[in-house]
Amino acid sequence: MPSRSVKRWSAAQLVLNRPPGRLQHLNPGCDNQQRRRRVTAELRNLPHIASMAFNEPLMLEPAYARVFFCALAGQLGISRLTDAVSGDSLTAQEALATLALSGDDDGPRQTRSYQVMNGIAVLPVSGTLVSRTRALQPYSGMTGYNGIIARLQQAASDPMVDGILLDMDTPGGMVAGAFDCADIIARVRDIKPVWALANDMNCSAGQLLASAASRRLVTQTARTGSIGVMMAHSNYGAALEKQGVEITLIYSGSHKVDGNPYSHLPDDVRETLQSRMDATRQMFAQKVSAYTGLSVQAVLDTEAAVYSGQEAIDAGLADELVNSTDAITVMRDALDARKSRLSGGRMTKETQSTTVSATASQADVTDVVPATEGENASAAQPDVNAQITAAVAAENSRIMGILNCEEAHGREEQARVLAETPGMTVETARRILAAAPQSAQARSDTALDRLMQGAPAPLAAGNPASDAVNDLLNTPV
Repeated sequence: MPSRSVKRWSAAQLVLNRPPGRLQHLNPGCDNQQRRRRVTAELRNLPHIASMAFNEPLMLEPAYARVFFCALAGQLGISRLTDAVSGDSLTAQEALATLALSGDDDGPRQTRSYQVMNGIAVLPVSGTLVSRTRALQPYSGMTGYNGIIARLQQAASDPMVDGILLDMDTPGGMVAGAFDCADIIARVRDIKPVWALANDMNCSAGQLLASAASRRLVTQTARTGSIGVMMAHSNYGAALEKQGVEITLIYSGSHKVDGNPYSHLPDDVRETLQSRMDATRQMFAQKVSAYTGLSVQAVLDTEAAVYSGQEAIDAGLADELVNSTDAITVMRDALDARKSRLSGGRMTKETQSTTVSATASQADVTDVVPATEGENASAAQPDVNAQITAAVAAENSRIMGILNCEEAHGREEQARVLAETPGMTVETARRILAAAPQSAQARSDTALDRLMQGAPAPLAAGNPASDAVNDLLNTPV
């Protein structure tokens, strides 16, 4: 029997202990008896796993997908488990015995569902991503979107947490639940900074989640991207025929048994499934575009390629290259710098208020101030109010310039995201928007619309002239 050092099992990733070289997390999970019951349920539940893996769109890194489907096909009889690294095989009973030896090395159960390191909540996201699991933490080689959302919400309301780091090592997973989870990440980042660390993979659905973060870190060997969708269809007809088994499907509704595993996939059904894949990929690209500021076309042009390290930064899918052991320090330094800037702004306002008060008091007790002295004082001290007003005006001009530019027509949502991006200039935003496709509504410019735009406005009796209308529209009521 293999020792406890065996880490990954290819049969739907049954057992996943802590891999070497990753951030160490507290595991508030369950005791051994509960863990054994969970794994026993998973062994009985392989048909359910198969139902989620076949004929359903999956966002998986290609190499992992090949391993996953080969392993799952070999496990439908629940006869053995194969270690994808060493090639060792275990029976189901031996797997349970091995799991019983793997105790909880993290000590007493913690009240939090994550570890807090230097004020940063570290949320591990590892293995295959699925819609729902029975645990907040990753287990049995899977992480549930429901668990990610629950931990995010807890960390967002935790007064001891200044920021959240998603420690990611996932090839992706199910489409179901992925987009909702990404939207929650985008919401939480407006409450507290949410960073994503590709340590050492966030592909496909993992890339979707990472894109929603405030900032994306990658290690030098991290694999990211794979912004695409895939589906597998299984046909057991020939195998069943050899075994003398005949399946007869009795159904009502012409599409009720589309894609069933007992017959060849018809061309029309294949085209329907392909349309689903294309639509899901388009939705995927639009989400990544909205989160990152990249154009939809730029995301689609990646053609689901997988990037390594610096390549992800060059493609616009990541922001910074780090060593995984430095990630906490890098994020902590950034949070401290941000806090210092905010504190500096508050101190400037307080100093300004104190200066104004002191000047007013001096004016009360001074009868005459020489003109030259007043002029020198004005020249020596910059007008803080004017600087603040100018900065606010410049920022408003930048935002409105992006929102109201010609290229933003039909691309309002993308324009809003670009306007909210710090440092995004109007010129850069216009180039990005020009390359992005317009919405369907914006493209439906009918002949009647064009005629109405070119026609002069009727002036009936009693109607005000245009100047009067402008006066009324610009008058507060």
